[in-house]
Amino acid sequence: MIIGLKRCDRLAALEALRQGEYEAITTSSQGALDELVHLAIEIGVFEALEVIQVEREREGIPDDLLLRTLAVLPFVEAIGLSAAAGHLLKDAAILLRIGFSIEQIQNGFNERHHGDEGKADTSKPCHPEVLRQELARIDLESLARFRQAAIKQLFERGLVKGKTYAIDGTGLKDRYRLVGILNVHEDRALWLNWRLLEGDASETGKDAQIVRQMVAEVLTAGGAEAIEWLLMDALYADGSLLAWLEYGKGIHALVRIPEDRVLYADMQGLARGDLLDWETHTDVRYVSGHKQVRRVSLAMDSDLTGWDSFVQAARGYEVDSPTLWGALIHSVDVEDPTCTEEWMLASTHSFPSAWAGYCKWRCRWRIENTGFRELKEGWHLERAPWSYTDDTVVAARVAFTLIAFNVAQIAKTAQGRQLTDRGIRRLRRELRPEYGPAPVIVFTKEAFGVFHIEEVMEALGVAPAFSLRRHPDAQRARAQPLS
Repeated sequence: MIIGLKRCDRLAALEALRQGEYEAITTSSQGALDELVHLAIEIGVFEALEVIQVEREREGIPDDLLLRTLAVLPFVEAIGLSAAAGHLLKDAAILLRIGFSIEQIQNGFNERHHGDEGKADTSKPCHPEVLRQELARIDLESLARFRQAAIKQLFERGLVKGKTYAIDGTGLKDRYRLVGILNVHEDRALWLNWRLLEGDASETGKDAQIVRQMVAEVLTAGGAEAIEWLLMDALYADGSLLAWLEYGKGIHALVRIPEDRVLYADMQGLARGDLLDWETHTDVRYVSGHKQVRRVSLAMDSDLTGWDSFVQAARGYEVDSPTLWGALIHSVDVEDPTCTEEWMLASTHSFPSAWAGYCKWRCRWRIENTGFRELKEGWHLERAPWSYTDDTVVAARVAFTLIAFNVAQIAKTAQGRQLTDRGIRRLRRELRPEYGPAPVIVFTKEAFGVFHIEEVMEALGVAPAFSLRRHPDAQRARAQPLS
């Protein structure tokens, strides 16, 4: 079966509407969903889906339709797979855009049975459980190729901005650990690689092979100079890894140093001997959405050599006298002076001041706030992994969700909206006013257009005497006759 995707062409749809030659017309309760699906198509997500292989024992609903449906499912503001699929499968406009025919939407594919024996499935075009079964049949190696293809599309379209990245991990359901590399550009945060580890597996150890693989994969997709900075928490304080990044790949590393390291003790010794110059600044940050003002005192040294594993690894790259930049940080909460923090940063590249290094490090917090926190609270990744027993389903849920996260982040910038890192919930609220709560979608044989109901009435020559559209500019944007 050949499934064709329709192009977005408002002028063609309006002309077909005036001539009475349109194929279908429907409303959608998800204006944001409609836009996000179209954007996903435009930036190559559906194209990347073609590399996914599904292990089937018998023929059924075409895999390309099911995979496209699964790729847009995270956009639906519902928690579980069944609830999200239930909402999506009722939206004829979205299903048409995914590639379902009108006949398939109306009649479904077959009379498959689910649940009680003898009880026919009346869900159209398919039962939500069919989607879960499709997830379980996905070949994991091909899922990794899908991730790589989708990320490469972002680089090829120039959608990845900046060269500063952060790597970190978070737990999911006390059974998995999600490790990801996030591009932390202030206008958009994009997941450019990830791994789902099982149980107590750690991304450290074994010479930090997982981190190296992930970094190398990003460089393959974006080019040898795609990453300039990699910001890492104390879990990644591996001397060999830092040397590989700086001297093997030309990537500057900035990492928090655990308190039990010799390098930390060296810096404290310099501070006690009054051999460091201190500077103090006011730092405003947001922790779990709450504003926090801190007085931060910092001191740095640009000639540290007390990390043996780093020095030895660097010499393997023919660097005779490798040194590290380091900074001690002491911060005090302005409202509660008893709340203090003392820690250390180290970098393979020097900063002109301790404050400059600290400001660079602050970018790493985006992986916690914009990244993991939004995945869990806005996208329900931990609360609803779509399965509690099938690792393949969970891995696919993670992949489709992180790709959808990227689409939503890009949508905020592509449409010129001045949004902060409030994630998908704010995006939906911002998109809603343009077409109203129930936009009208007009389909021609090869194209479609999304319209406010008043635009449709205007095209039919029965424009309302008074407009109820929210934006004054939109009220003046009447459809003009086509030549």
